Amino acid sequence: MKKIILSVLLLVATLTSAQETNNEKNPDKLKAFFTYGLNFQVHDEYAINSKLNQAGLPELKTTTPELFLGMTFFGKKYSGDLDFGFLNSKNENDANENKYIGFTTRLRVHYNVVNKEKIAFTTGLNISNTTGELNIYSKNNPIDLNNLVPDFNSGHVSLRNNLYYAGPSASVYFFKNKATQLRLNVGYEFAFSKGNWKSDYGNVLNSVNERGNNRFLFGLTIM
Repeated sequence: MKKIILSVLLLVATLTSAQETNNEKNPDKLKAFFTYGLNFQVHDEYAINSKLNQAGLPELKTTTPELFLGMTFFGKKYSGDLDFGFLNSKNENDANENKYIGFTTRLRVHYNVVNKEKIAFTTGLNISNTTGELNIYSKNNPIDLNNLVPDFNSGHVSLRNNLYYAGPSASVYFFKNKATQLRLNVGYEFAFSKGNWKSDYGNVLNSVNERGNNRFLFGLTIM
């Protein structure tokens, strides 16, 4: 694992160095930046929460932080991004808890409305996909290692879903003439696929889908 992490860090450092050199040599051409930052996804409402509420279980949080890595491409008239985000949230009550882990891929294509030396304003379209896994646990659930037959070890439900989004977005770039730049991102993404809740461990009866569970997105990018 340490070798893998070191390899990734070396690759990122090499790409960043190459990008900076290319940007310095070609100031008027398409520029590429390695980026990282933090987004917040604010969902309208999860359909699965009605089922959780009926069962007296903690609901899935509708606001979730998203840490991401990616690449930004910036030209004279157009710009774009490819981000890979990681989600993690949990909620609990006295007897139960849930844990949600997700992965988001997001493509952003923008027109540069304002493109000055120090600042820029861009707007356009987001297209994204989020795959998520929801695990629901009973607290203090005993597991007997002398009897590991699953039928005798309940207390855990695992669900997953996959949802596609599209919607408008806008970005403001700061310190464009500096080595480290900042960008504020805002957008609203419409959930247009079904996003049925499924399970790898059984057939899900009376499932619900998350189509229409749109989300507001805002965040900060470091370039």
